[in-house]
Amino acid sequence: MSSILPVPLQATPQQVFSRLQPRVQVSLLESSKLMPGLSDWSYVTGPALATLEARNGDTVLQGHDNDGELGPLATWRKPFDALSDVLACCAALPRASHRPAGMGFTAGLVGYLGYDLVRHIEKLPGGAVSDLSLPDLRLQLCDHLLAYHHAQAQWYFCTQDLPWGEPEERHAVWARTLAQATQGADSPGTLFQAGPMHSRTTEAVYLSQVQRLLEFIAAGDIFQANLSHRLQGSFSGDPFALYQALTHANPAPFSAYLPGDGFALASVSPERFLKRTRDQLWARPIKGTRARGHDEASDESLRSALAHSAKDRAENLMIVDLMRNDLGRVAQVGSVQAEALFQIEAHPSVWQMVSTLTARLRPDAQVSDLLRACWPPGSMTGAPKVRAMEIIDTLEPVRRGPYAGAIGYLDVSGDLDLSVVIRTALVHQDQVQVQVGGAVVADSVPAAEWAETYAKGQRLLSVLNPTPSG
Repeated sequence: MSSILPVPLQATPQQVFSRLQPRVQVSLLESSKLMPGLSDWSYVTGPALATLEARNGDTVLQGHDNDGELGPLATWRKPFDALSDVLACCAALPRASHRPAGMGFTAGLVGYLGYDLVRHIEKLPGGAVSDLSLPDLRLQLCDHLLAYHHAQAQWYFCTQDLPWGEPEERHAVWARTLAQATQGADSPGTLFQAGPMHSRTTEAVYLSQVQRLLEFIAAGDIFQANLSHRLQGSFSGDPFALYQALTHANPAPFSAYLPGDGFALASVSPERFLKRTRDQLWARPIKGTRARGHDEASDESLRSALAHSAKDRAENLMIVDLMRNDLGRVAQVGSVQAEALFQIEAHPSVWQMVSTLTARLRPDAQVSDLLRACWPPGSMTGAPKVRAMEIIDTLEPVRRGPYAGAIGYLDVSGDLDLSVVIRTALVHQDQVQVQVGGAVVADSVPAAEWAETYAKGQRLLSVLNPTPSG
C-alpha cells in the first residue's frame, strides 16, 4: 500500500517531533528559515524500518521491530553499493499516484553521510586520527513519515510498503504514532548546559597551517583548500533543547535534528549540497563570507564589500568550476549550467556568497553514481579536489566525521535533497562539538582566516556559551 493523505494536524514540525520523541525514535528535517522555492517543506520520520550504517569496513542494513533490533538484513563492503541496492529494492514497488507539488520525500532513507566516506573513493594519506565512535554513514529506512507544507500550513501522512517489513504490523505502529502526533500534548520544555568551548587546534597552529597551505598554493599544488578546526566542550541535558535554541538564534533553510545511539546532530545549515527531482539536478555551493554589521549602515557596507570582493568571487568561482566537473561525470552532455553566480544571501550572523548550478542526470546514472561523482561536497574541499583533500588530511589532526558531509533524504523515487554539514553541533559522549573552517586562497591572510571561522560559528557558540547579562 502506498498513499499520501492530508491530516488535520495543528502543530509546528518541532511540536510534532517533541510529541513523538519520548515514545519512538524520530528524525526531523526542517525548514526553520523559509525561503520560497528553496525550503518549503519539513519532514518528521520514524520509527525506522531499518538502519543502514557504514563502519569498520562494512556497511550493514540492520532491521528493527517493536522490541528493538532484529539483526543484520544485508551486508556490503562498499557503502555506495549499499545505497544503490537498497534504493533499487525500493524503487520497484508501486508508489502513490499523486504527490503534492514540491513534496520531495515520501519514503526512503534519511540521515547523514559523513565526510570520511571519501576514503572509499580516494586514497588519502591517513594523517588525521579517527577519534569518533560514529559510523561514516547512518541512514534510516522509513516506510512512513509526516510531511509539512509551510505555505499552506498543511500536514500529509505518507505511507509506503517497503521490503524487509511486515506491512500490517508497520501500519499498526504508525496508526498509534499518528494518533500520538495528532492528539498528544506538547512535551514540557527541556534544558541543556554546555561548558566553555575550546578548539582542538590552537590559534598559533591554525595560522601555521594556513601558512603551509599558502606555500602549497605558491608551489602550484593547489589553488584553494578548505581548512577547519574543531571546538568542543562538556554537555549535559537534552540535545533537542540545543537544537531548538539553535533554530531560534540561527534559523536556516536546511535545519535537521538527527538523534542516534549515544549521539545527536543538531544542524542549522544554510547550504544545499545536491537536490535531484527526476532527472533535474541542483547544487548551491557557498563560498565567501562577511559577518553581519551592528547597524543598518555597517551591515550594508559589509554586504557590498562581499558582493564586490574579487577575492571572494574568485574563491566562489573555483568551487563552481569544481562542481561543474563533478556533475559533468554523470550529467547529460551540455546540460551543466551556472544558473546564478555570486548571489549575496543574508543569514543571522553572516552574509554569504552563493552560486547555483543545474544539470540533467544521464538516464543510465543512479543515485549512487551521482553521490560517488560529487563526494564530498566541493565547497568543503578545495581545488584541485583530490590534492586539496590529501593536504587537508595531513594538516587537520582529527577526521571530520559527519562535518563537511551531508544531511537529508534519499527518496524511494530516486529524488534526493542533501545539505552540507556546516553550522552543526554534534553531541557525543557528554561532549558537544562544533567544527568551523574556511577556504584558503593565494591572497588569504592567516589571522583573517582564523577570525572568519569564528564569525561563521558565532551564533552556535553564543547559544552554547551565552554571554552573561548584567
